Order: sequence, then C-alpha cells, then structure tokens
Amino acid sequence: MNKVSIDIKELRKMSSDLKLLYVEDDLLARKGMLNLLNSFFKDITVAVNGEDGLEKFKSNTYDLIISDINMPKMSGLDMIKIIREDNLSIPVLLLSAHDESSFFLDAIKLDVDGYILKPIEYKQLLNATSKIVRKINLLALESHYKNTLEAEVKSRNSEILYKLNHDPLTKLLSRHAFFRNIEGLSSSVILLIDIDKFNVINEVYGTDIGSKVLQKFANYLQHHTDETCLVHRLSADEFALVDTAKYIDTDKYELLIERLFKNLDNLKIQVDEHAITIDITIGLSAGKGSYENAKIALDYAKKNKKHFIMYSTEIDHRKESKLTLACRDDIASAINENRVVAVYQPIVNKLGKTIKYETLMRLQEENTFKLISPFYFLEVAIKTRFYQHLSSTIIFLALNKLKDSKHTLSINFTYSDIKNTDLIKRIDSFFKEHRDIGCRTVFEITESQAIENYDDVKHFIKHFRTYGVNIAIDDFGSGFSNFEYILAIDPDYLKIDGSLVKNIDTDSRAFTLVEAIVEFSHKLGIKVIAEYVHSEVIFNMLKKLDVDEYQGFYFSQPLEKIGN
Repeated sequence: MNKVSIDIKELRKMSSDLKLLYVEDDLLARKGMLNLLNSFFKDITVAVNGEDGLEKFKSNTYDLIISDINMPKMSGLDMIKIIREDNLSIPVLLLSAHDESSFFLDAIKLDVDGYILKPIEYKQLLNATSKIVRKINLLALESHYKNTLEAEVKSRNSEILYKLNHDPLTKLLSRHAFFRNIEGLSSSVILLIDIDKFNVINEVYGTDIGSKVLQKFANYLQHHTDETCLVHRLSADEFALVDTAKYIDTDKYELLIERLFKNLDNLKIQVDEHAITIDITIGLSAGKGSYENAKIALDYAKKNKKHFIMYSTEIDHRKESKLTLACRDDIASAINENRVVAVYQPIVNKLGKTIKYETLMRLQEENTFKLISPFYFLEVAIKTRFYQHLSSTIIFLALNKLKDSKHTLSINFTYSDIKNTDLIKRIDSFFKEHRDIGCRTVFEITESQAIENYDDVKHFIKHFRTYGVNIAIDDFGSGFSNFEYILAIDPDYLKIDGSLVKNIDTDSRAFTLVEAIVEFSHKLGIKVIAEYVHSEVIFNMLKKLDVDEYQGFYFSQPLEKIGN
C-alpha cells in the first residue's frame, strides 16, 4: 500500500465535518474502533450488520463508509454492492479478518477506496483514512470551483450580452439586438427613424453636443412608446421601433408617428444662446419582410423629401438584378464543369508556425481559371438549390485531402449542413472507412447562422467525436451564441469572429470583448483562434491576450496547393 504523510491535526480538520457510516458486528472491535474514530469524526452513525447499515444508508446522507466484511444477515460486500447501484462515488474502506484473494478481488470490482486486514494497525488505518478524506475534500473543492466558475461565466455572459445588445451611448437596444428580435417573426410592425442632417449638428456644434442630441432623442422615443415596442439604435443617426404585440395595429402607429412629429418642437438642446432642434424621417412597414420594406419606405421618403412614408407595393420597384441572374448562371456552370475548388488558409501558433489549415470554398472563372471569392456568389447560392452541392463538394474535397496527406484540416459546417441527413450519412461512411483521419480533422460550426435546435448540433458533435474529430465554434461574437451555449457544446476550439479581431487596435469595445472571450475560454479549457489577423500590431496584441492560434493575410492568403 502506498503511504502518505499523515498530519493528525490536518486529518482532524478535514474529517470533522464529514458524516461517517461505520458498520461492524463485533462489539469489542466496534468499541475499540470508535475510540479512535471519535477523535476525528464528529458525526458517526453505527450499524451492527450489513442489513442495518443498508437501512441507515437509505435514510441518511454520508460522506464515507467504513465497514467490516464478514457479518451476519448481510455481509459488507453485499451491502456495498447494493449501495453502488445508487451511489457509485461514495468512498468505501473495507475491514476484513480474511486475507483470501476472493474477498480482495470482490472489493476491487466494487471500486472500494481501501482494504485493511484485521488486526488493524493504527498507522495503517490512519494512512488509509487520510487518503480517503483528502480525496473527499479535493472533490469538494473541485465541485466548489466548478460551481463558482459556472456562476462567474453566467455573470460575465450576462455582462457581455448586455454590451452586445445595448448601445453604449443611448443605452437603447443595439443593431445586433434588433436583428435578433426580428428573427423568426412571421409578421411585425417596424418603424425606421432617421435624424435629418445629423452630420451638420456634429460639424457645427461638435460630437459631444451631437452625443447629447442622440441621448435626448433616445429618451424621447422611449417616452412615446409602450411596453410592447422595442426601441433600437441601428447606426449613428438611425433608430428602429419593433412592435412585439401579438396583433398588429397599424392605427396605433399612425397615432404614434403623429405624436412624434407633434412634439418634436419640445425636443431641444440648449448650446450657449442657441437651441438645437431636429427633424426626422420615418419609414413604416407591417407584415412579412418588414425590415426590408421599412428600409424601402425610409429611402423613398428621403428621396422624395417626405417626413413619413408607409410601405406599399406602389413604391417598391425591386427586381431581381441582371447581376444576380448572371451569378446564378455562373454557379450552375461552375458546378457542371467541376470548377468548384478548395483552397487552404494556414492557421499558425504563437511562433508563426503553420499547424493546420482551414478549408475554404472558391469558384474558378471559366476562361482564366482565376479564383472567385465566396463574397461574390455565396449569398446567391444560399438562396438557391446550389448551396447543398457547393458545401458537400468542399467537404469531400477536404476529406479526400486528409486521406491523401498528413495535414490537419478545419472544415466548415453550417446548421443547414448538419440538418442534411444524406450528407451526414456520407460523411459517416467515409470516417468508418478511414478511421485514421479523425484525429486530424476539425469541424468548424459556423456561429453566424441561426441554429434552430441546439440538440441537433450536440448530437452531431457527440457522434463525430467518436471518430476523434475536434470541434470548433466559428464566427463567435458575430451574433447568435453565448457563453452558456459554449458550456453546453463544450468545443475544443473557439474562433473569434474577424469583425472583432480586425479592429482591436482602434476599437476599445472590440478589445474588451476579445479579452473576455479569451479569458473565459481558457478557464473552460477551450483553445482560442483569432481570424482576420492582418498586421503585426494586431498579432502582437492578440499574443499578449494569450490567444492560442492565428489566421489571416498577415501570415498567408488561402493557398491552392499545400502538398502532402
């Protein structure tokens, strides 16, 4: 038996609050043992056989069991076997007058924490008890740390979500919150409100005065709306009202708009001897596609110098552009002619050494075979039947590259890909045939696409982890997930969205968010990847924040070939 250094004072301190169940049928042995145990444990329950011990265990909660083996009515081994069916973790120390191997093997099967032969030596008992008590206290500390960390994560998550969802100047809901609030609404009422010539106020009176104007106007909007109306600031001088009421009442908003214009004269900011007044333009839409339609109404009102326009089909002259139609034709042609290709962008460590690659999608031009960025075609593809084909092509180009090389590759998956059962079955078959590639594969789940059911994602992750696949959450910070989601998914990597990374040298808010993401990811044992690293300055800032891996044009553009 491995011995540990026994500190009697420490043992008394650690064991004093623990509840012990002591089971022993022999009266003399019991008295002698209790004389010793009472000097360490304040709360001891005594049972005279296995049956008695089992009944007392069922009616109470204990931290530790010390039990004899050979007893009438029910042996200690049989008692522990039944207890283990309900409680696998409670520490157990067995005492026995028999040194037969069968008893010892049975004890091992029951995963007991100690096995001592009678007659019991004082030091041997203390040694075994000390080890178990230390284990109990360590587990308690770990549990406390976990609970504290989870509470801290939830607290910081709330803080970060507040910053993401609220405008720091006006305290209104942010642009980010606006698009989340309208997501999934089958119909709604949306008012887009623009402060006319706000740039002139900034130019004439300065940005400090401009900020006061915005704050006062924000309060003005909140004062004139009811509890069903969410008020957002979308940009410097553009605001949005979203009605969350179950039933749409356009008359209510016509009255609201009337009040807004009627009381504008009262909205003044005094600057020296000058009183700044503002004018506004409003676009309103009700029903499906409300944001796009409200934007059309607002733009129409501005062009036609109207204070207010409600969307109607008469002012909507949108047509599918020739460019969009041409893009669809180009995608179809590229698919038919096998001009859908994969490129690979290096991901490096803190020393700038390439450790893996992200697989990215490109189309080749028909004549020049120049590569076309997804910026020009992906949005159109997603809205058509072409996306599934493009995505599955890139995924299998990457998988075959893994099969024929020794590289580690990251492969992007959207929620649409995860829900594509035929695609997932094909990927599963591939991994069954090539089990050696799982440890060199990272699935990047794109966080910028709304996820309808997180259980689908968790099932996807759980299944492919059986092949050794690592999981990354891509585009974190762009909008949909949060730290509670990260806790639930438990990824191996978290990739910070490039919109945050590329501005951390000039945007203090972006820096704060990146810092918070790195800190909490590391506390959870998750590695952090930063994309869009485009300069040495940003690279050095990220290294100081202890980001684990890096990706961007500062290191390399996506490569057409990476060898074997």
